[in-house]
Amino acid sequence: MKKILLIISIFLAISEAYSQDLPFVQQYIFDQTLLNPALGAKYDFVSIKLSGVEQWMNMPNHPKNQTFSYNMKFNNNMGFNAALLNESYGEIQNSGIKFSYFYYTKLNVRGDYISYGVSGSAMNFQFNLSNDSQYSNDPTISQSDLSYLYPNAGLGIYYHHDEISLGFSAGNLLPYKPKISILVTEPTRTRTYFFYAETKFANPINTFAVIPSFLLSVNEDFNRQINISTKMVFNNTFWVGIAYRDALDGGIYAIHNALAMTGFKFFKRLNFSYGYDFSILSSRSVIGGTHFFMLGYDFFNPRDKVPMYF
Repeated sequence: MKKILLIISIFLAISEAYSQDLPFVQQYIFDQTLLNPALGAKYDFVSIKLSGVEQWMNMPNHPKNQTFSYNMKFNNNMGFNAALLNESYGEIQNSGIKFSYFYYTKLNVRGDYISYGVSGSAMNFQFNLSNDSQYSNDPTISQSDLSYLYPNAGLGIYYHHDEISLGFSAGNLLPYKPKISILVTEPTRTRTYFFYAETKFANPINTFAVIPSFLLSVNEDFNRQINISTKMVFNNTFWVGIAYRDALDGGIYAIHNALAMTGFKFFKRLNFSYGYDFSILSSRSVIGGTHFFMLGYDFFNPRDKVPMYF
């Protein structure tokens, strides 16, 4: 039974990689700066976030990733974001650092603005040989042969007008495939493009808001994925939401997932969010659901207006 689950896990990991070329893409709901470097301009305060994903909980050695990010503005028209990234699934580990710079321009006295961002990253892709690996006793393969350091880059633009936000970004501008011969099934990570839209409907005193958003990702192989979500925010301290993710593929790479999520704000600064993602398809339910976590802290002057975090 464990062998069957392992085979299913490997197959689904490959299918997920084809439909979702960038690691950490699932965390955009909790940390949008991971996909678009220009989105750092959205926050008027220093923000730190620690987030993680535990994917396909029924699978042995299931995929998981963690990120730690720091975002701040300076000089009234620019800022940066730094992030530590780590992803692992089975014997594969992908970890590194990403640095983003953004510049923004205010368009009018209402606060509308447009921002531009660029990012650079250095990641280490590594295959960790375990004692029971079929390659562990191969004298022609050493651990140094199973590690690959690669750079990458991205760019983005973000436009905010009143209650409407639009964004476009491109990731994996330096396409790569791990140069590890035994990973014959690991797909090439191609350039991926993201289109993002969000709007907010709030009451006049801002004690309740509905925030729907839409994300479309397309890579150069024309693998597509949509993410549609809606959040309801109460008194800017508690929110609940639902989301739907579809790979727009009816074949073997089909992904039709739903996500339930919630979040809390404590002491106006400390934020905690949780989400649970599960497959709508019964054929994929055997792999189990996916847990999302995010813990954040905002640094701002308490005399200022409390930021609309969600």
